[in-house]
Parts: sequence; C-alpha cells; structure tokens
Amino acid sequence: MSMLYNILNSALSLIIVDRCMVCNEVLKAEMYGICLKCRLKMPKTNFCFKEHNPVKEFFDPLARVNQCSAFFLLKTDNDWHHVIHEFKYRGKRLYAQRLGAMYGADLKSSGLYNDIYYVVPIPLHWRKRLKRGYNQSTYLAEGIAKELGAKIDHRTVYRKKNNPSQTLQEATDRWGNVDNIFALRNAKQFANKHILLVDDVLTTGATICSCINSIHRVTPNCRISVATLAIARDISLKY
Repeated sequence: MSMLYNILNSALSLIIVDRCMVCNEVLKAEMYGICLKCRLKMPKTNFCFKEHNPVKEFFDPLARVNQCSAFFLLKTDNDWHHVIHEFKYRGKRLYAQRLGAMYGADLKSSGLYNDIYYVVPIPLHWRKRLKRGYNQSTYLAEGIAKELGAKIDHRTVYRKKNNPSQTLQEATDRWGNVDNIFALRNAKQFANKHILLVDDVLTTGATICSCINSIHRVTPNCRISVATLAIARDISLKY
C-alpha cells in the first residue's frame, strides 16, 4: 500500500507542480508557497516584534488598540501588488491562507499576540461577498489563527451597509464612506476577550477604525489588536 501511495504521489507531483506565488518558480520544498529567493527579498517590516512601532503609533490617536502590526511594505517596484491582486480578485485563496500562516508564525514568535482568543477578519457586505465569492481577509485570518492556536470568528461582526469601494476614493473621503457601517451579533461573545482584527492592506485605516469603534461601543471591555498583511508605502509612517 505504501509503495502504491508513493508511486501515485510521485506521478501526481509531475502533474500538479507547486510554484512560488511571487516569481512562479517551481518550489523545491514547502515554504508557505514562496521560494527562498523571494522570501529573502520580501519587504517585511518586523513590526510585530515591537510593542511600539509605526503602525501602533498610527492607530493610537484614532482608536483604542492593544497591539498593531503590518507584515510587509507594499512597494510599487516589486511583485507583491500582483500577489495581493491575485488572492483578492482572481480567486487565489490559497495565497491568502499561506501568507496568513507565514504572518501568524511571526506573530506567535513575537510573544505579543499569544493571548489572542478570537481572530476576526474585517467583514465584507454580503452583496460584495456574494459577487466575489469569498472574503480574502477570512483566508488570511484562518492562516493566522492556526499558527496562534486561536479561534476564528467571522460571524459576530458584520457589515450592515454596502458602502462603495475605498480603492478609488480620496483619503479624506474614506472616513465618511465607512462611518457606522459595522454592527455586532451577540456582542457578549467578545466580552473580556483579546481579539485580533485582520485585513489585507492598511492605507488610511478608516475601515479598521470604524470596526474597532463599533465593537467598543457595545463591548467596551474587549481588547482589540490589529494585524494587516501589507501597509501602503505612501502612508505617513516612520520606517
């Protein structure tokens, strides 16, 4: 049986080739879907290892947060824009899950996020989720939660308004666009818990702050931390 399994596995490996999500080179070993060359060139921030970092400083005047981090810088001169576009709009959900696991391993090893009880993806409105077929932040959250040994919660927080996309809006317009768009079911779920809000890209922070404030309005004793996969390079942070 084991010999037959090995033969079939070898045959399948010739047909189904795992490639690096960044450069498309064939992967020689499982490395969260990213080859060694691209891992070494990844523009990581390492913010998750620092209690006081630029993302925390950014959120502190805007919302009550515990820990904050972004995994890598979204530079215009590399392939990471392409990777995010692939999992956000082209159905490459495995990319999001693998990057979430890679990020989660760093969050775990930092020791600053080890008491996270729930990992909560920033929700899409049901119409947008139906149109896209999935919420990319849910897959990021799944990868992170698995590494942290935390539970994932994608039901308590929901988006009650189908606000227009933030992508093409000016920074000053984004805050009005997301005002009071979130609500909670069974708010007691988060009482006295430490939760981690997860999103793909941090730009103005308007959507995340709206979500934080909605949670704190009904569950003020909930502790909230933030983890975004990427951070826009043009945001006013000190790197």
